[in-house]
Amino acid sequence: MTETASHPPGRAILGGSFNPPHVGHMRLAIEVREALGGLVQGVDMVPCAVPPHKAQQGMLPFELRARMVEACAANLPWLRCNRVEALRQGPSFTWDTLCAYREAEPGTDFYFILGSPDFATLSTWHRGVELPRLCNFVVVPRRGHTAENFIAAAKTLWPQAHPRPSVLPSCACVALPGGGLAHFLSLPWLAVSASRVRQLWLAGRNVDFLVPDAALRILRENSQTVRQHWLKESLAC
Repeated sequence: MTETASHPPGRAILGGSFNPPHVGHMRLAIEVREALGGLVQGVDMVPCAVPPHKAQQGMLPFELRARMVEACAANLPWLRCNRVEALRQGPSFTWDTLCAYREAEPGTDFYFILGSPDFATLSTWHRGVELPRLCNFVVVPRRGHTAENFIAAAKTLWPQAHPRPSVLPSCACVALPGGGLAHFLSLPWLAVSASRVRQLWLAGRNVDFLVPDAALRILRENSQTVRQHWLKESLAC
């Protein structure tokens, strides 16, 4: 997965439940696209069909979540929704999703986007420490995490990991066993959460400017279904 100026552009992947998609997701996609520049041709948002690490109570139907992501991406030609995780049964493991990407787009470099807390827990994921065989990582700081925290987490996960110069300006980079690279991008992370949006919605409060208008229209058009599903989460707590 060596990155050079002449290498064909790859694709960044942003997975999530998107229950619902919110402005934090959209700004993250935009910031990563701009930061990676010519390394990628665009960003895929990949709605999770069966999240392996989250309870199913309160999860909107996949079709509804995917429609909202598609609506949010409609005016950004480099951004697309990929429904790949709905094409198979069982938990939506990242390993399986990236294998499907590699099969569909051989020779393409993939950049998997995740927050620094999730990066540090990859050993708990299904074949998480093997993922550098399939992708590079784009790690975005949260909770005050620094580049030093990032490098320490990488060495804990992969003792053979070692820092290397990055092709990206002002970016820490670590080479990982398996061939992938991990880039630490010091990008702003909007403190918006889908759980907060759900709480406000159920309380009848205004979620304008937290959810993109395109997704908000779909939520309102399906308000009865949305309320029924999101109430399940609040009742389970």
